[in-house]
Amino acid sequence: MVNKKIILIMFLVLSACYTTKHVNENDLILNKNKISITSDNSKLMKEISKKEIKSIIKQKPNKKIFGIIPFHFFIFTSTNPNNNNWVNNYLRKIGEKPIIFESTLLDKSINQIQSYLENKGYFTAKIDYVKKIKNQKINLEYKIYTGDYYKVNEVNYNNIQNEQIKEIILEKHNTSLLKKNEIFSFDKVNDERVQLEKILRNNGFYKFSKDLIFIEADSTKNKKIDLDFKIKKVNVNPSSYEEFEISKVNVKINLESNDNDTLTIDEIVFIQSKYSKEPIKKKLISKLIEVKSNDKYSQKNIEETYQNLSELGFFKKIIIEFEEKENNKLDCIISLETPIMMYYSLEAEAKRSADEGNLGLSAYLQFGNKNLLKGAENLNGKIKLSLENRQTNLQNDEKIFNTQEISYELGLRLPKLLIPKSLTNNKKTLQPNTNISFSFSQRRRPDFSSNVFNHKIGYSWNTSKNINHQFNLIELTFSDIGEISSYITNQIDENPYLREQFEDKFIPAMNYTFSFNNQRIYKTTNHTYFKAKAELSGNLLYLIAPFGGFEMNSSGSYEIFNNSFSQYVKLNFDLRRYLNFTKENSLIFRGFFGLGYSFLNSDELPIQKQFFSGGVNSIRAWEAFSLGPGSSVSSNNYSTGDLKIELNIEYRFPFFNSLKSAIFIDGGNIWSLKNDPRDGSKFEINNFFNQVAFGTGVGFRYDFDFFVIRLDIASKLINPNSTNKNNLVQNPIKGNFRYNLAIGYPF
Repeated sequence: MVNKKIILIMFLVLSACYTTKHVNENDLILNKNKISITSDNSKLMKEISKKEIKSIIKQKPNKKIFGIIPFHFFIFTSTNPNNNNWVNNYLRKIGEKPIIFESTLLDKSINQIQSYLENKGYFTAKIDYVKKIKNQKINLEYKIYTGDYYKVNEVNYNNIQNEQIKEIILEKHNTSLLKKNEIFSFDKVNDERVQLEKILRNNGFYKFSKDLIFIEADSTKNKKIDLDFKIKKVNVNPSSYEEFEISKVNVKINLESNDNDTLTIDEIVFIQSKYSKEPIKKKLISKLIEVKSNDKYSQKNIEETYQNLSELGFFKKIIIEFEEKENNKLDCIISLETPIMMYYSLEAEAKRSADEGNLGLSAYLQFGNKNLLKGAENLNGKIKLSLENRQTNLQNDEKIFNTQEISYELGLRLPKLLIPKSLTNNKKTLQPNTNISFSFSQRRRPDFSSNVFNHKIGYSWNTSKNINHQFNLIELTFSDIGEISSYITNQIDENPYLREQFEDKFIPAMNYTFSFNNQRIYKTTNHTYFKAKAELSGNLLYLIAPFGGFEMNSSGSYEIFNNSFSQYVKLNFDLRRYLNFTKENSLIFRGFFGLGYSFLNSDELPIQKQFFSGGVNSIRAWEAFSLGPGSSVSSNNYSTGDLKIELNIEYRFPFFNSLKSAIFIDGGNIWSLKNDPRDGSKFEINNFFNQVAFGTGVGFRYDFDFFVIRLDIASKLINPNSTNKNNLVQNPIKGNFRYNLAIGYPF
């Protein structure tokens, strides 16, 4: 309760931090725009969006975080207007000037709203406004009365003067967007024109455009509108109303000179330099091209061809053009540019943990071939070496880097699904891939060593531009724990829960991942990211174990390859919402929930599958693996659990040129679900909220265009294993800061 009061007081103080020292005496600061809509029929209000109306208002108030805190305004007005030193100039640069109310923009906003309502069919709408002025601040309320609306009555296509065009429209246009007795809308009328253009361009009319369609509208006494579709005749090229046919399809691959060879496959002419090797199988390309000789021109076939070639994930550039010939013939020219087939990259990274003093260096080599078998198969290999000086409780540990890890990975991506044809041939299946990978990692630490083998066969595909699916049919992991130190042995004796974390494990898993991301890369719009993953392990082996002669160990678990296999179910969900106020100002909310449960053949989840908290992409005030579970105190940085809940809020804004900044709050923890000897580690519905950790901090990020270097400085606010009342950390800004250096954003 105390914590909530503190946060509320901070919000109220910041939201009240309006000052007029940067404003002239007669000026008014625009504080708020409010939209009020009244109508004789409440159902009509669903057709009108307050959000859309606010977006077209010509003058908007200063940005506010959470809709309450005018953070950038506060930064600007905290400066001295009579002092131009570098501090004041810099704060004014990253801040936001007060928005001064202008009456001329109010008039323009009313006209914009009027046009918006008329476009929605409300031709008798009335708009008024109310001003509320206090302390040089003005709140505007736009009062909208919708009035009566007009309905669509009859829609007629029979008066189209071109018989051929009329016949195609009447035959192909089965679902009109203009429904009788629905509210008339200019948007729907224009969408109908676009739909008619699409039908005609998919049926041979290469030059036809929606601009050639016009509509005669006639309103009746009972506020209904008759719509008569026609096409223009004056000053129009006659070929705009004529069908075109594909004559030839030419595919040019990496052409650099006129000294070329030609080869015809499936009536497609391939043109390639005489002296270049075949970069990709031409038969593969021919199967992806929907444009065929002697067919009518079809915009749909062009779009599908471009999509098919793009989904191959191979070509560097794809251009589809048409060359007009005599007698309404078209030559389709597809120009393809392939990338450099062989590639490699070498990267290095240094890191240091401020609270533990750990120093680390890592480097990795990546190499591959983007066209291994000349069918756009991507072979990718990685070798990574990591060195770290890890603080331990072991004596005689004087090495500069006492922890070494080397890993090898080899993966092959095939641009097709090796599964039933029904899914492969589905038109909604986009970017289909079969993925096969092998990896091996070897780790040597002062306290223990381990070898991990992993083999994976899976599929990935899209069902829309926003939705991706991944299904790993087989994911086999074998963990071989080598020598363990006496320190680890003592830890296991004190905490038997750690025992399974240091046992050899065989994990026969399968998993499915669903991802949704509606981000528009080149547009500043709000977007959502959602990822859900479900994983199962060991169920099939457990079913066949009694009949397959599997041996059972002393713990009552079946074994395979002299090791017990893991059996569990695991679910996790990651939801993020990005509110982008401008290109460089954004507020991000993230929530994560993860749950794993072992059963039958396993007492605990394998260590690789358990959740941990803390670190550069989690709760940044704690080191990775050092928080939880629950309110238990970790002394060995092996803190993992079966349940994880995490919430993050981060506000990003520009700092100086390419240097960006952020303020953030992280909260969450991990818990055990089964009996755990660690005090306070088990999840209890009535007590878990008191075990949620909170940290806050500020971040600095330098954008190099192709990657971002990030430094986040975090401090603990609420520590679940604190002895203080309400777990509050005393003087967090004077406490121990944790410095997180990483590449890329945390989420």
